[in-house]
Amino acid sequence: MVELCPLAMIALDRNGLVRLWSRGAEQIFGWSAQEALGQPLAVAAELLDCQLHSGHEAPELVCPRKDGRMLHVSFSTAALLNEQGGIVGKVVIAADITARRESEQEWRELVESEREAREQAKAEGRFRELLEAAPDAIFEVDADGRIVLLNAVAEKVFGYTRDELLGQPVELLIPFDLRGRHEHHRSAYSAHPTTRPMGSGLDLYAQRRDGVRFPVEISLSPVKSEGGLRVSVIIRDVTERKQTEQKIHAIKETFTRELSATNQELELRNREVERANRLKSEFLASMSHELRTPLHTIIGFSELLTEELEGPLNQKQKRFLNHIHQDSLHLLELINEILDLSKIEAGKLDLHRECFDIASALVEALSSARGLAAQKSIEIDTFAQGGISVCADRLRFKEILYNLLSNAVKFTPDGGRVRIDVTQADGMASISVTDTGLGIPPEEHKSIFHEFYQVGATTKGVREGTGLGLAITKRLVDQHGGKIWVESELGKGSRFTFTLPLAETAVAPDREKPLILIVDDEFTARELLVSYLEPHGYQPVSCATADEALRKALELSPDAITLDLMMPGKNGLKLLRELRNLPQTASIPIMVISVLDEEASVLALGATSYLTKPVKKDVLLRALERHVRRPDPAAEKA
Repeated sequence: MVELCPLAMIALDRNGLVRLWSRGAEQIFGWSAQEALGQPLAVAAELLDCQLHSGHEAPELVCPRKDGRMLHVSFSTAALLNEQGGIVGKVVIAADITARRESEQEWRELVESEREAREQAKAEGRFRELLEAAPDAIFEVDADGRIVLLNAVAEKVFGYTRDELLGQPVELLIPFDLRGRHEHHRSAYSAHPTTRPMGSGLDLYAQRRDGVRFPVEISLSPVKSEGGLRVSVIIRDVTERKQTEQKIHAIKETFTRELSATNQELELRNREVERANRLKSEFLASMSHELRTPLHTIIGFSELLTEELEGPLNQKQKRFLNHIHQDSLHLLELINEILDLSKIEAGKLDLHRECFDIASALVEALSSARGLAAQKSIEIDTFAQGGISVCADRLRFKEILYNLLSNAVKFTPDGGRVRIDVTQADGMASISVTDTGLGIPPEEHKSIFHEFYQVGATTKGVREGTGLGLAITKRLVDQHGGKIWVESELGKGSRFTFTLPLAETAVAPDREKPLILIVDDEFTARELLVSYLEPHGYQPVSCATADEALRKALELSPDAITLDLMMPGKNGLKLLRELRNLPQTASIPIMVISVLDEEASVLALGATSYLTKPVKKDVLLRALERHVRRPDPAAEKA
């Protein structure tokens, strides 16, 4: 049975040596029984080892025949037992399945080939769809310059059918007078093919079948193929775009002409506006003089009369004089408001910024407002965080605060309360004035800041003032870089809040009093400044020459310097330059005090501020406070 079986029957002993080699084994593997018996069988040993160690059989192995050809062989194995049932070897039965595996491989290759063919056909179909869906005309040109491929848009753009264009030279699509040059360009491109994107800045033209020329943009891309170099050409008709560009260019030229004419007209109007502003400024100056001068005379003489230096007055005369004085002050206040607003609108109101502590400015503003409040038994409370300084015009700050306080008193019934809160956040100081007055309707919260707008009657039942106070207040706050707003309800009072930029001021850390170096060649001028500064907690040091001033500035490192320009020897301007050029003195605040009109030049040289002689004490102190914090007078007394 073993000899008749076409399968390979192989018996192996425990050492893997062949003990049985059937005729089927000879036919499959090519070795005879004499050659195989007693020899190790590498494939069988591998199979045996695989079974003993992994616990399963490999269904197939690739084995070599005697002639070197590789066979696909399927194996099955069984244990070889002796009469006592002990395992003495291994029986291996192998079948040649090479033909079946080769057929299967051929089938797989055939299936894969068909799949690839379908994929290629599908890709070609997709390519055709994309080609036909493209918005531009697309051609492919061979090395001889003949058209081998085109899409439907190309037919539509040029007016030819596909059959009429295939195989034709591409010069057919170019205007007749340009064809000769194009052949030269095509040859040069073939020698050095590169991708040229559309819109490369060239003015190109094509020609339709009916002979009409039209502007185009062309993109070229070299394509390698079995037939050699080919060129992919994308042509875009830009007729509409060119027409649009021409229209835009024409509109631009028209606009430029109109703009030039408008600019000339605006220049004339600007000159008229400048003239009007000049006349307005002259009018303001004239009105300021013509209105304020007689009022000051009326106020002054009424005050002199009330002193009774020229003789006693009876009660009726005193009452009449008081009416004249009070109404004159009221009229002066109204005139000042109108002139101030006019200056702000004309841009003529200059701010003299300085750094000062809000608490001290509050005291000055409250001294005027408390008198008005006392007449109506209104209490004014202040809640301010300490050490808050702002950089603002001190006089205008007090004007802003006084306007808000006087309005609060005006619209608060007798016995009411007014509260001032001062806080800081996000680099801004916030000042709020809250009253228990009549309140403002929500729809009028914005209108009250308009010129001449009056929200309603005061607690006296009449309208008072010009309606300019809040308008001026808002303009002043805006000019300082702050904001102002109101929160109010009818019958529940109002809260006006405005903000101003915070300012950091410096205090000399190693001195009890800030040291001020006074530089002036006149003894009386130095003595005057010393008398200004000493009572206010400053330590003045004087010098009469520029050389002495430079030496003391280097030795003492003063907190500030006052400098007269009219110095002997080295004049003040030269000294100012030296102080600013030296690293030790470059950051010291320098206040120039002079009779010369040199403000622009000295500020350009680095002066901190400019004061004109004769300088008033409060002006000098405010200038110093911008950069050196004035000591607390109470602390000085202590």
